Amino acid sequence: MENSKINEYILFFMAVILVAVMIVFSFLVVNVFNKTLSYILTSLFYWCVFCIPLSFYFLGGHKDIKNVYAKSSLPISTTNSRILTTLAFIPCVGTLFAVFIPKITFIPIQVFGIAFLFAFINGIAEELFWRGVFVSTFPNSSLKGYILPTLLFGLWHIALYVLKDMKYQGGFAALVGGAAFFGFLWGFIAYKTKSVKVVTIAHIITNFFAFSGMIYDNWFI
Repeated sequence: MENSKINEYILFFMAVILVAVMIVFSFLVVNVFNKTLSYILTSLFYWCVFCIPLSFYFLGGHKDIKNVYAKSSLPISTTNSRILTTLAFIPCVGTLFAVFIPKITFIPIQVFGIAFLFAFINGIAEELFWRGVFVSTFPNSSLKGYILPTLLFGLWHIALYVLKDMKYQGGFAALVGGAAFFGFLWGFIAYKTKSVKVVTIAHIITNFFAFSGMIYDNWFI
């Protein structure tokens, strides 16, 4: 019981450290590298130093990670399940029409490949940590399993905003505020279903649409 409590404290401590370290890291890399390499290095650092290792540690290894993708064992009606699934894909529709469709006719094909790679890795890594780990650790606490990690999830995106010369459609509000909104939506669904399967798919699709526009605007124009 005591070890469990210690792990809970460590989890929140590491989440706060993640936000702080990522912001500092971004400030450092922008003074050394161009914006393209800075973004790539920041993403790799985020995934490989924090999201993936922490997910493996707190979820108990690759054999137990599959549990966060399992179909919900909770007594959720078919109607409610469909509603939650539909809600998960609302951000996909938003980024499709706001970012992807307006640019689709002139974005080079290689952009889509890069965007999908980033979206696939990022969607899995972020949902495993910010939703999978916290919901699994605090299955009966909406504050600790859902609200607090979502706030931290939104705050970490400040690190991306401070990358020099990076342009984001809608600016700070869209990047940080949008991430927080998506996080609250996906976090709610993950908390209710105790599964990140649907939200991971929605996250990947949303990121693909958003990253396609972002990568084109910043690395190809």
